Amino acid sequence: MEVRFRINKSLLMAVLAFFLTTGFRVYDELFEYSKNLEIFSAAYKEVGKNFVDEVNAGDLMRKGLDAMLATLDPYTNYFSESQAEEALLDRQGEYSGVGCRVIIREKYPVVSEVFGGYAFSKADIRPGDILKTIAGQSMKGKSIGDVSVYLRGAPESAIDLELEREGVTIKKSVTRVSVVGKNVPYYGMVDENTGYVKLEQFGQKAASEIQNALTDLNKGGKLKYVILDLRDNGGGLLNEAVNIVGLFTGPGRLVVKMKGRTPESNRDWTTSSTSAFVNMPLVVLVNSHSASASEVVSGSLQDMDRAVIVGRNSYGKGLVQNYFNLPYRTQMKITTARYYTPSGRCIQLLDYRHRNVDGSAGKMPDSLRKKFTTNAGRTVLDGGGIRPDMEVDEFAGQPLLKYVMDERLLFDFANHYRNTHENIGAAREFKLSDSDYETFSDEVSKKLSDLLEDKIRESIKKQIADGDLADLILDNGKFAETLESQVKIKLRAFEEPLRYQLTREILKRYYYDSALYESSFDGDPDLGAALNVLHNEADYRRRLLP
Repeated sequence: MEVRFRINKSLLMAVLAFFLTTGFRVYDELFEYSKNLEIFSAAYKEVGKNFVDEVNAGDLMRKGLDAMLATLDPYTNYFSESQAEEALLDRQGEYSGVGCRVIIREKYPVVSEVFGGYAFSKADIRPGDILKTIAGQSMKGKSIGDVSVYLRGAPESAIDLELEREGVTIKKSVTRVSVVGKNVPYYGMVDENTGYVKLEQFGQKAASEIQNALTDLNKGGKLKYVILDLRDNGGGLLNEAVNIVGLFTGPGRLVVKMKGRTPESNRDWTTSSTSAFVNMPLVVLVNSHSASASEVVSGSLQDMDRAVIVGRNSYGKGLVQNYFNLPYRTQMKITTARYYTPSGRCIQLLDYRHRNVDGSAGKMPDSLRKKFTTNAGRTVLDGGGIRPDMEVDEFAGQPLLKYVMDERLLFDFANHYRNTHENIGAAREFKLSDSDYETFSDEVSKKLSDLLEDKIRESIKKQIADGDLADLILDNGKFAETLESQVKIKLRAFEEPLRYQLTREILKRYYYDSALYESSFDGDPDLGAALNVLHNEADYRRRLLP
């Protein structure tokens, strides 16, 4: 039996035109990739053969890859074989190492945080210690990634370190152990009816850990309010973020949309969790270090009018990365999509597509941020992270207090305090003495005024373009003295928030467990604001309405 089809000529021409134009575009793209790969390969070989000095082929290629990917965004990265294994362990929340975080100061890695129960903690290595050498290798000029490679290794393997603590050289030998990151390092009752859960990271089983924590807190049936703390949480697994939202909304709710160039990058994520906490009043705490998955949770709950967001504007990372395997067990992490909250907004703050003249990524100005609406009709904006429903200024509106934090003056004083005080007694009973605070105030006033004087001097010289005249203006015998006295007056006016921040920094040097969290409840401005809004039903509901 013969079947004949009759095709409309105009339709046929349209189909042919589509495939012809699309085919040529694909061909052009493939040709460009092929041509440039050939050029790159040829240049790479010629440098290797003809450069005047010996060339490390692997190092040259790595630098080329890193420089190329840096033009895209900070999240698209290449991983060597060892780095790929570490990245996998990080995503799983486990690795073998020493249990610490480091920062770079004056070209050397400095211990910024020590995790209780692990190698550095057991070896009495403290925040503020400068890592001069690891396994006999100088750490000067090393990046944080480089330092991590040296610190990590097989479980039970030993590593020799040379530290500097307040000018004194100390040698240590520590044994690496398996480090398991905690998603929920603490949960407890803030008062009779309010539960508090601190989420440190979005690792595997983060949602089930939160559910277990809430179930435990509700054993007596007294749990009426929940505070979920996402401050300083840089994100993690997206599926865990979706499952966490489901704990407070129930199943079938859209949490996030992913949109990329390829069909595989496009996906809608909806909740599937069932939970007993879908109607419980909820506050989510965020700050400028809450990013990625933290913003998925806070942004979607805000769009659904399900929680009051309290704190400070979040980081603003609306980009999604996926891992791709490369030859020789290497990997790449590539930004494949942007994510959008249920209202349709993308919260990405920095625009890597349209860079400034100097190559830096600019922030989206408020005037260009688009308006979206929550389920109840509240206005929310895209392009700048998650803006809290209830903003709390931890520095009491004083840039000077923020400057104290940014310059790590609290960090340095707390380190010295730990090195001169063997113990401080029970965490809940610790109070910083007036004499110790006065010492802190004097030191900070002097350091801060010196820093500000340098900046003021530099600014004036730029403005008047006459160094001698600037020196004459500033070196009148009273400028430095007046500046220091004014700084000290300012700091005295805001002693309460400074005492709280300093006390918390000092406690972190001695305690790693629940005592640290519980001792910080009193005086925490974000927590205080959260309790106020939760315990005022009218205020809570008002903040969730247009």
